[in-house]
Amino acid sequence: MSTKKQNTDQEEIKDEASKDHNITDHSITDAKEPKTSSKKKAASTAKAADAPDRKITKMPDYDTSIVIPYLASKAKGEELRYAVRAWVKHFPEGKVVIIGDKPAWAGKDLVHIPHKPQSTNPQIDVAHKMIAAIASNKVSDVFIWTNDDIYTLCPVDIADIITLKSHGKLLKRGVANGLYAENCKKTVAALKKQGITDPFDYATHTPVVMEKSSLAKVIERYGCEKEGHLVYSLYANTVFPDHRPIITKNDGSGSICASVYRANPDPKVLKRVI
Repeated sequence: MSTKKQNTDQEEIKDEASKDHNITDHSITDAKEPKTSSKKKAASTAKAADAPDRKITKMPDYDTSIVIPYLASKAKGEELRYAVRAWVKHFPEGKVVIIGDKPAWAGKDLVHIPHKPQSTNPQIDVAHKMIAAIASNKVSDVFIWTNDDIYTLCPVDIADIITLKSHGKLLKRGVANGLYAENCKKTVAALKKQGITDPFDYATHTPVVMEKSSLAKVIERYGCEKEGHLVYSLYANTVFPDHRPIITKNDGSGSICASVYRANPDPKVLKRVI
């Protein structure tokens, strides 16, 4: 593929994502405003300046789907139940959608999309579940993708989640010669072929926002349904190649995410972090 064609393909994906998020500069600058006299404009500006400040306390209701892939055989305890409770409490304007197995305790308000595992490679299986989300009319065009072991600890808005977050540059990840490490290596190589030579690592184990048509193009372009890749790292680097994400660490030193890897963590550390 030529460099010109690569750049064109990237622009198509970027344009599609920007259009569906309604955040392009064109949506502001190209709008045709009714003609207004200079005196009226000046009077309107003065009136706005004298008006009391209006405190914004809540983001608009986006009716966003919160998509959680779920495989019961790999679940640890009641993780999914706690994750769903946290989303309902802290992001009530969203709608939880489970893709995969249906938990026995699921009520009628919990949307479920049946899906059987398609691969023993977790990243390939994730890609297939993403394809199911894209195809379903039960999932909003712009949706949140998260996991059954991710819990929100306070009220969140779509702005908290849509902000790009990264661990830094995408380098070697996982156990040497392990499956995840191999998928990471393939991700770096695939991005380099597209001219993205210094990609970021977006696998931060935090909720992310994606748009259906852009995700579909990314999955198709990189063959994610056949080969293991870190799909969201492909998505974010391809759709937002020139962005600089917030750098975060999954430990107690930041305010975005803290990961717990054992059943008996130090209570003092948890109290300080949470």
